[in-house]
Amino acid sequence: MIEICVCIYHHVYDIILIHAPSVFNFREKERRFGPVSDMVPSTPIFEMFPIGFLSMVSYLCPKGYRIKVENIAMEMLKGKNFDVEKRISSLNTHIFGIDLHWLPHVHGAISIARIIKKIWPDTPVILGGLSATYYRDEIMRELPFIDAVMIGDTTEPFIENYIDAVEGKGTLENVPNLVWRENGRIRYNKVLPPESYIDTVRLDYNAFIRNCVKDLELLPSIPYSDWVKSPTAMTFIQKGCHNNCLMCGGSCFSYKNFLGRRNVSLRPVRNVVDDLISIKENLGIPVYISGDIYQAGWKYREDLFKEIKENGIDLPILFEIFYPAPEDFYALIEKSVNFYAMEISPESSSQEIRIANNKFYTNYALEKNMEYALKHGAKKMDVFFSIGLSHQDKSSVYNDYLYAKRFQEKHGSRLHFFISPIAPFLDPGSIAFEMNEKYGFKIFARTLMEHYLLLENSSSWVDSLNYETVWLSREEIGNLSIEMSSLFSTLREEYGKTDLYWVKEFKVKFPFNILLKIYGMLT
Repeated sequence: MIEICVCIYHHVYDIILIHAPSVFNFREKERRFGPVSDMVPSTPIFEMFPIGFLSMVSYLCPKGYRIKVENIAMEMLKGKNFDVEKRISSLNTHIFGIDLHWLPHVHGAISIARIIKKIWPDTPVILGGLSATYYRDEIMRELPFIDAVMIGDTTEPFIENYIDAVEGKGTLENVPNLVWRENGRIRYNKVLPPESYIDTVRLDYNAFIRNCVKDLELLPSIPYSDWVKSPTAMTFIQKGCHNNCLMCGGSCFSYKNFLGRRNVSLRPVRNVVDDLISIKENLGIPVYISGDIYQAGWKYREDLFKEIKENGIDLPILFEIFYPAPEDFYALIEKSVNFYAMEISPESSSQEIRIANNKFYTNYALEKNMEYALKHGAKKMDVFFSIGLSHQDKSSVYNDYLYAKRFQEKHGSRLHFFISPIAPFLDPGSIAFEMNEKYGFKIFARTLMEHYLLLENSSSWVDSLNYETVWLSREEIGNLSIEMSSLFSTLREEYGKTDLYWVKEFKVKFPFNILLKIYGMLT
């Protein structure tokens, strides 16, 4: 066993992918996080690493590359005495890759990059993700401890090119989508249209587990804090978006203007089904499918549901839809999936406010959608409201609670309402951020480092908000969020809901099946 550990310690990786916490010094600095992560599985540290880490492992490992996922955020969260610098000193790799996908990670990502460069001055540090793409010029101009940015939303083939170039099997000039520094000069390589390589993306959970077993380390690869207690896997059907939700940095507007994507790319149905089969065979846990299957078109959804049924994929599946869907959509799901749930984000119970935020459907459509889902066997339907919207005032937020209470009483425990502030940041690249005055927003931070300093200097999530509206101040957004979070939580508790109540009929064998899988790999 000692020999194995020594071997692991000296193992040289081609690339180590590091996920940083939202705020790097969260263990030392007293901070009031509030309900900033109520919509996602992770804690306010945002320790859930992006799905791109899994796709990188799935793409690179079969080609013989040595890749490691290091969830520093998780390790810091689980270990009070976890020493970040000591851990980074023990890592031996040709490249460190850090995700800066959503901007709440800006403080952690920059802090970790600075530490890496101090310990490993000759090892390249590369950033990737939507926020890194948006702020690539500032990153390269202002942060000398970051050597490169890989731009775009689908970069697996280009990371392979980058690894080869760093290891002397190619040149940096020929790596697509790379922004890098050469002798103090910023270089911009050619950018390839992302629509042409969506079929390269795979999510192979077997490869991911095998990679963890090879290192005999599981904690650095756990997706989020409560994963063992409430496990969920994920796949997705698309890159890009058809919609222009006002406050979203992943909207059609954002992709076209800042992220180099002109069209939505749908993954081949076969690839999505392969992901689901991999989840079934390796984990056997509920799965979330990201992307609106209804908006993907009738042929895509019919092919997908046919494949799910024919391949005996009997996992609980959570689907999201961006707009209400007709009844025949739910009838199709009912015929194809044994256990399923739905989620939709109308943002507000006011259709006028919803429309003002570029979601163009009525309350009648929303309410019929809830009825259709429950009529056709959905184990639950999650409905998400937000605080901090354009044209939203205090009274409209209170009306959201009254609306939720009314329909909770009408439909019972299978309906599940949430509300959360848009926090800590209004997304750069979103319509509201880029045209803030037109839509009634005041912006407190524009640059990457201004956002970094908001997180660095604030003692409360309210102080770190990068916006307020002409209808709600920062303080009002904070107070309303805390009050509404409590009211909505009480409403859910009244109906006896827990995170996994909707799959209680499904015999989830996790984590026993994954332990058997690991044992089989080791023997």
